[in-house]
Amino acid sequence: MESGHARLQTHTENGIWISFSATPDSTPHRVPAPLILEVNGVRSEGRYERADFKDGALLCEGTLRSLNGTRFVFSDRYRAGSPGGFELSREVLVSEANPDDISFNSAYRVRIAAEFQKQEYFVPAVWYRTNFAPRIAGALASDPDDQVFLFREDRLPLPLVAARDVQTGSTLSMVHTAADPATFEGDAGLERVVDERMQFGSLGVDRRGDLALMFLFPGSEGEKNRTSGSPNQGWSLRSHPVRTGVAHRYALSLKASSTSSYAAAVEQTWKAGFASYQPKIRPVDVTAAFQGLLETLHQYAVLPRDGYDAPGFPFSVLLPDGQVRAYNYQSGFIGRQIPNAFFLIHEGLAQGRNDWLEKGEAIVDFWARESLLPDGFPRTWYDPSRKPGGRGTWRTSDNRHGGTALRTAATGMEGLLSAWETLQKHQQPREAWLLACRSFGDWLVANQNEDGSFHLAYEHALTDGKHRATHPSKATTANPIRYLTQLHRVTSDRRYLDAAVRAGEFCWREVHQNYFYAGSVIDNPVTIDRESGQEALAAFLALRDATHDPRWLEAAVQAARFTETWMIAYEIPPVNHETKGFPSDKSLIGQTLIATGQSSADLGLAFSSVDFYRLFLFTGDDHFLQVARLLIHNTKQALNWDGTLYPGKARGLQMEAFLVSMPRRRGVMECLSWNFAAHLDPLVRLKDRFGSIDLDTVEQLPLAKKRALNE
Repeated sequence: MESGHARLQTHTENGIWISFSATPDSTPHRVPAPLILEVNGVRSEGRYERADFKDGALLCEGTLRSLNGTRFVFSDRYRAGSPGGFELSREVLVSEANPDDISFNSAYRVRIAAEFQKQEYFVPAVWYRTNFAPRIAGALASDPDDQVFLFREDRLPLPLVAARDVQTGSTLSMVHTAADPATFEGDAGLERVVDERMQFGSLGVDRRGDLALMFLFPGSEGEKNRTSGSPNQGWSLRSHPVRTGVAHRYALSLKASSTSSYAAAVEQTWKAGFASYQPKIRPVDVTAAFQGLLETLHQYAVLPRDGYDAPGFPFSVLLPDGQVRAYNYQSGFIGRQIPNAFFLIHEGLAQGRNDWLEKGEAIVDFWARESLLPDGFPRTWYDPSRKPGGRGTWRTSDNRHGGTALRTAATGMEGLLSAWETLQKHQQPREAWLLACRSFGDWLVANQNEDGSFHLAYEHALTDGKHRATHPSKATTANPIRYLTQLHRVTSDRRYLDAAVRAGEFCWREVHQNYFYAGSVIDNPVTIDRESGQEALAAFLALRDATHDPRWLEAAVQAARFTETWMIAYEIPPVNHETKGFPSDKSLIGQTLIATGQSSADLGLAFSSVDFYRLFLFTGDDHFLQVARLLIHNTKQALNWDGTLYPGKARGLQMEAFLVSMPRRRGVMECLSWNFAAHLDPLVRLKDRFGSIDLDTVEQLPLAKKRALNE
């Protein structure tokens, strides 16, 4: 059987088995034991007994018996798929069950003719390249000594796995194309669970004997697992009951190919899985959502006349009652005080809302006036006082590593610079604001490392005239790049662009070429994470805009391809009606996992919707347009934009984060300031560049006009 240049062949040696290869003369990937069972924890293997080619499909059948005599009938159908791929549809039926057999799993395993350490692996949101250097705390794929790496598909954005030979480029991928990962409340704990209601599989890499990609049904997880969201050494075993008539049915897409790079293998595999599931857009009224978010910011913002010594937004609002948990102010990252104030200024001017403008200006003015130390280094977290005549206090740390993280500083100061620029366009200059922005830009120029990098975070106190780095990592060097390019654009000071390009060159070497996006989730240990992909995407796009060097667009495209692999792109059903988490009647498609080493997801990829749209215009790849639409609409599934989720409460409220795997959808019933910014930031950028917050309206413009505006 042929599919493009690929070929699937049958072999008859003590039974029938198959192999498939990227081309007729390439090294084949063997399936020497197509039939695999685990019954009562005991594994057995076998080959087909019959194979017939009929109506364009290869039909294969075989049986296995347990030690107690239960008969399991396998019926497999192979068809040519997209060029280079083959589709397997399988049924495993229990017949003649022996009551001494309690539990069983079935599996499919494709051999990789190479060594484990010479492969680069891809499991979305879990495993990128090796994950082993440096080891990622709490990650499921972090120990090169493990023999099995199997991951429940209901914790994955798409159920797929791929491996690429570093030396030859030979790439093998496996996608579960018919997943409907249902389960029940009893699917918890580390003891083996036996129940037919569990309909999820697991995918990964098996090193026992020969190296292979593997699919297991139902989905046990090991040698490490994150059952109930916590990291555990060992197995979390899930099986079905051995009972006459119980059946396994699943479909796998198998592809052997040659790819030019690891990035190409990720793109090819992800797009194949994405095409299999065709994730649906869940449309919302974007204008209503936009207005609801702005009204919510206005509702919760306080001024000194409200009893606080400094203006700002609450750090957290409790759900579902909408009560404020705490008023404390973080300039950027999850606090987003200054960017949120910028949105009120931007739309206060646009919509004639002086009440929005008053609050926005007061908040930005506070940060411009009070936050910077004498050398331009910013403090980023303020606890206001409610005592008459009292003064609040500045925290000395905004992250787990101590000091000020450059990500917090840069995202906050971007908001300040944008606020200055908006008022400047309306002939309302705020020279003190620009002076503050330049002061931080000067600090960045003066404190950039010789290799172009910046450290993750720095102490507030001076040591020998310098702010000492509190963490040696340079992985987050992308964080201040967009700010520096923006500062150059408004000042024409070449020093800022030179610093941005030097930082970009460092990121090209260490992030882009190494495919290592890590560290931007600053409230985690330094780990591979989605937000580092978003930060790299924004940085490389900013450099492309500032220099028109096509290298930066290439790097932005790769960062986007990495970043979207964290987005849930197939339906993962709820377990029951969840009242303390993501709504059970809403789709998870468009939400995104956060970092390796955890099982949490949020709406944070919404920030990048306009970046994906711009990449569509740059490249002509319709896939980027589809992702942009998903990020504009689907990320608002848990937003109270129409007032139905939290009746009578502000329409900008939404939960901050939740678990994807068990306990499914349980989450943080609080709305944080960054949640508002995640939706508003890309819509304001879309409006400023293309004239509308409505992507459908923008899309009606002539292509030449859209591309001109994109420049």
